[in-house]
Amino acid sequence: MLGYPIPANETQRLAALHQIKLLDTPDDPVFDRVTRLATRLLNVPIATVTLIDADRQWIKSRVGTDTRETTRKVAFCSHTIAEGAPLVVEDARQDPRFSANPFVDCENGIRFYAGIPIFSSEGYALGSLCVVDTQPRHLHEDELAALKDLTDILNDEIRLREHLTREQQRRAISQRELDALHRSLEEQIERRTRELNLVIESAYDAYISADENHRVLDWNRAAAAMFGWSRQEALGQSLQALIFPHGVPEYDDATPIEVNACRRDGRETPAEVRMKSLRVEGKHRYSLFLHDITERRQLEQLRDREAREDALTQLPNRRALDERLLDAMARARRLQQPLAVLFLDLDGFKAVNDDHGHAVGDELLRDIAKRLRHSVRETDYVARWAGDEFVIVLEGMAPEAIQGLSEKLILTIEAPIQLGEMSLYVSTSIGVASYTPASNETAQELLKRADVAMYEAKQAGKAQVKIAQQGKA
Repeated sequence: MLGYPIPANETQRLAALHQIKLLDTPDDPVFDRVTRLATRLLNVPIATVTLIDADRQWIKSRVGTDTRETTRKVAFCSHTIAEGAPLVVEDARQDPRFSANPFVDCENGIRFYAGIPIFSSEGYALGSLCVVDTQPRHLHEDELAALKDLTDILNDEIRLREHLTREQQRRAISQRELDALHRSLEEQIERRTRELNLVIESAYDAYISADENHRVLDWNRAAAAMFGWSRQEALGQSLQALIFPHGVPEYDDATPIEVNACRRDGRETPAEVRMKSLRVEGKHRYSLFLHDITERRQLEQLRDREAREDALTQLPNRRALDERLLDAMARARRLQQPLAVLFLDLDGFKAVNDDHGHAVGDELLRDIAKRLRHSVRETDYVARWAGDEFVIVLEGMAPEAIQGLSEKLILTIEAPIQLGEMSLYVSTSIGVASYTPASNETAQELLKRADVAMYEAKQAGKAQVKIAQQGKA
């Protein structure tokens, strides 16, 4: 047997008691004022504010006694908190609950006790305000009311302490959460910084960070490989001295630009540059990513050449001819120089294809293309129009010389073509159209006149040259 009653909500009660953190604290003016008032109002020698812990009674405030702590077993207040209501004992020696209590059964022991429970905001009895006398006495209604009023002061103080404690706990929790968040953010920033540095350092593209004066602050491995300067050599150097001898390009946050960047050995490297301006701690910073586009440029040039080159003969194709002829006509107008177009169609090519197959026909066309290139001036332009048709653009050639060149081309084409043990023979019909700079003739109209003249040459017996009628004025 414990010798004292246990409230049904003991676990919750103790949790509430410990939460307000009043146990084992120094004397407090608020509590001491109440105990002093209690002794005066009720004219008793002893008054205390007690708190009932798990196995002890701890006295927060006291008047008339030096006792600070007792076991819970001998505490009258153990019964007060268990009943949760005022407890009045007029003569403890006559009460079986307390008659054997060592604080009763002694000289000048407790004879009178009156205790009012002190409650938490949630209704848990934490202890009591009690008055004690060494003589039996009767507690009047007005005295009980006064004791309850004083207890209400303590209850208000307890609730205030609870509120302050909860607020402190809330702030402490918030601070811990904030500290944890800061640590988490710092860890994330540190992790992301490491990841970003790793990405930048291992990036395929060159990365350069520069200050407001375009002096290098960072320089990754790709930059070192691309330009030939190590990171240590590049740090602190100006971008103009290292890679932009003609000046640092104007940056555009949205659009990449293409520039020729200079390597350490003096060679230029075409690069696509993405440049961004940042403001860090009130200072300008520039971040540059440079991508080597040498292969892309080469591929573009290859595609451009393929788009304008006949795959079979490696001569310019019809698209390239259209562009060249427009330029030639513009030069003829500007320089007032002669310009002529020769339209050639092979005679007998279909028979070669029919008798020997398309592979032989392709070889023949390649041979004819070589003969044509070698038979004209370096400045003349030879293109494959389609099938077995070719076009030659002659710039600055006197009209009287064109007839002689055309007849020479016929003889050149008529020479036997040796493919293995086979000797193949074809000829060509040529239509010639001269361009008059003062006319408003278009390139297509000029070609059409040469084409018509070529068909006239075929109809006249083939292997001939026909001069087209003059174009429209």
